[in-house]
Amino acid sequence: MIDPQVISNLWPTLSEMTYLNNASTGIPPKNTFDAMKQYLDNKANAIGTFKDTLANLKETRQLLAQLLGGHYSEYAFVPSTSAGINSFAHSIEYPKGSNIVLCDLEFPANYVPWQNVCNIYDVELRVVKSVDGAMQTDAINEQVDEDTRVLAISQIQFGSGFRSDLKEMADLAHSNGAYLSADIIQAAGCIETDLAKSGVDFATGQSAKWLIGPIGAGYVFVGTSIMDELKPRYLGWWGVEQIMEFGYFERTPLADARKFQVGSPAMISYVGMNESLKTLLKIPGKTREQTAMENADYLRKRLSEIDIPFYDFGSKYNSAIVSCEPPDVEKLHEEMLKDRIHVSVRNGRLRISPHFYNNHKEIDTIVEFMR
Repeated sequence: MIDPQVISNLWPTLSEMTYLNNASTGIPPKNTFDAMKQYLDNKANAIGTFKDTLANLKETRQLLAQLLGGHYSEYAFVPSTSAGINSFAHSIEYPKGSNIVLCDLEFPANYVPWQNVCNIYDVELRVVKSVDGAMQTDAINEQVDEDTRVLAISQIQFGSGFRSDLKEMADLAHSNGAYLSADIIQAAGCIETDLAKSGVDFATGQSAKWLIGPIGAGYVFVGTSIMDELKPRYLGWWGVEQIMEFGYFERTPLADARKFQVGSPAMISYVGMNESLKTLLKIPGKTREQTAMENADYLRKRLSEIDIPFYDFGSKYNSAIVSCEPPDVEKLHEEMLKDRIHVSVRNGRLRISPHFYNNHKEIDTIVEFMR
């Protein structure tokens, strides 16, 4: 579905290894590295202005909107997913008796901040137990009520690969007067997503995984419908109007998502992210998703042939993350690394995560190794 020559040109190192570890970090394309090197060369030669920097960041926000839906004014930059979740978690009020609902499958970035919020503001944290790697939608429904302030989910669970229905979760939250906060780091760039149409209130991630960008380029999405309700706990000079005016006067927070930007971003990371987003957008979203999912489905088929158990949630809830359970998983993982086969171990299981630039031959390599 994607020209192999394009893959070869943009990701030359893939021919030197078997890399199916995109849920950990994706491989940036060659042009991303070139753009970052050019940025450093420009810095060494004092090329570029602050206005250029602002223009480049605006373009990156526009690219995020093209990829993930909504308007670019709903996007802003934060250092990481954890920073993004914290920025939202501390920008809302928690009336007495409030609760927050999440699932026990969440990565620490999406539960540690909420634990902290509950301790600080005397809020009840309701943790819904998963079953065989799956979030139980009925159990979530039972826990969300009129006192729920936030339903916090991951679009795709990092360990098991379970995929949530964002619109279904948004409808549940909104019917109870709650916000839906989504960690989308394991979906953005792989799964075709429109955050605005899905009704997501707040979402966050960073570029280092399926967005095939560098570490350190985090972002948030803040729905227009809730923008005026949020009061950032921290405010910095990047989050106020008249950023080009440096003298002392009373400052006003920006009216869009940028009010969550506290200080100067790691520009080299965002230069790389910008180029990675351009590369992703050259490939239709459906093509990226279908290719990654087809690779994952082929992997499930091959695992069945050699009797290795794996999580299978059905077509609605499966993702491109496949969590399987071969014998002696830690030893197997060590042996794979010696052969330059890159996957991960999560929660005592082998996690294999093919992207659109992977192929069946690479999956066969892993399966034959496990055989």
